[in-house]
Amino acid sequence: MKKFVIFLSFCIFIIMFAAVFLPFRPTITVKNESSERLYLHFDEIKHDVEPTPEEVDRIVKSKSDIVEPGATFKLTTSFSSLMISGIELNIGWLTGGKYSYNAIGGGGQNFIITSKQGECSFSLTVRDGYNNYVLNSQKGRFCTMKLSPL
Repeated sequence: MKKFVIFLSFCIFIIMFAAVFLPFRPTITVKNESSERLYLHFDEIKHDVEPTPEEVDRIVKSKSDIVEPGATFKLTTSFSSLMISGIELNIGWLTGGKYSYNAIGGGGQNFIITSKQGECSFSLTVRDGYNNYVLNSQKGRFCTMKLSPL
């Protein structure tokens, strides 16, 4: 019985190690090539379903990630989004200011997480201005689910 418990603990440890450290989840690398600070917002929602008032409140109050000029930021999908079908990953950004009234640029890109089509990794390069970005797919990775731009 003691050997079985040790073996079971070892198997659980290996599964947790693989889930956390091996890159099976889709990723998006955001690179800031603008001359200003980039304020990055992202969330995962159910595709084609309107958010509830509580979800809207959570999205509005969410803290943005800051990406300095020339820096990169890596986004990975959550484990729960890999288990539910029809999840949409939304990325939005503002340059120069945290709020739209004092920003000098911005934009957004949406992805659908699916197992049928798409790529495992994308590179999103943001430049100065509104909706001035380049989206490139990066091939050569294995992942359980894929991202497809909307």
